[in-house]
Amino acid sequence: MVLADLGGQISSALQNLQNSTVIDEKVLGDLINTICRALMKADVNFELIKRIKMQILNEVKLDELASGVNKRRTIQRAVFDNLVGL
Repeated sequence: MVLADLGGQISSALQNLQNSTVIDEKVLGDLINTICRALMKADVNFELIKRIKMQILNEVKLDELASGVNKRRTIQRAVFDNLVGL
């Protein structure tokens, strides 16, 4: 049941990203915080959560992305790649 809840919370966070009209640092921060809270509820090691958070933030630098790059896809890819790396 824990994995179902974790998956639901991560899906909900990504859905909130899809529903956002403007992708900015606040939206990215909310997404990462929601995912981190979900991982903590699932008893994932805090150091691992911290590492994932830092890796996502390092991969997604919104101010450095080119104007034609899809920010939602970039964020989703970074989240997916780091969660798969668990």
